Amino acid sequence: TIGLGVGAEKFDRWIRRFGFGRPTGIQYPAEERGLLLDLDEYSGSTLGNEAMGQGLSVTPIQMVAGYSAIANGGMLRPPQLIKKIGDEPVEVPEGKRVISPQTSGEIREMLEGVLAAGGTASEVSVPGYTLGGKTGTAEVAENGEYSDTKYVASFIGFAPAENPQLLAAVIVDQPQGEIYGGSVAAPAFGQIAEFALPYLGMPQE
Repeated sequence: TIGLGVGAEKFDRWIRRFGFGRPTGIQYPAEERGLLLDLDEYSGSTLGNEAMGQGLSVTPIQMVAGYSAIANGGMLRPPQLIKKIGDEPVEVPEGKRVISPQTSGEIREMLEGVLAAGGTASEVSVPGYTLGGKTGTAEVAENGEYSDTKYVASFIGFAPAENPQLLAAVIVDQPQGEIYGGSVAAPAFGQIAEFALPYLGMPQE
């Protein structure tokens, strides 16, 4: 319903604004760009399909870059693998603003709800820190259609939610038994955050 309300042109513009459909610019060779439909390829079901994450292909690093823009106040930047070479720091690209700081804050607050009571990852918590993130459960595409037995479960999260300093993505390809991102991938993010936040010296809230 939301996808249909946004409309094809605006929807296409926003997914491209966040960097999907092109390489992120990470310092790694042969980066995939993912697969997006052109506007003239949209069918009657495209908006309903893509708005819930089906019908297009994105890479984990594209997702990390997009969520980083939400976490950092609205700036989309190329992910960096190298902080410095010898004693020389590697220059961090300025990036570009894709959403306002206010919108970024509102989305972060919404994503806190995913880990709150009633959310799809409500069982994940780290004492002393507020977490934000999003679960994902995608059907695997094969032979021109979606499988009803193979899935990719994912969770992308950040912390502390109000001023994120850590962001991590957990992707589980074809989990066995449980299939949902909230039960398969989110607990792993919780374990990563529980170790990494004190290790990085992040003060408790």
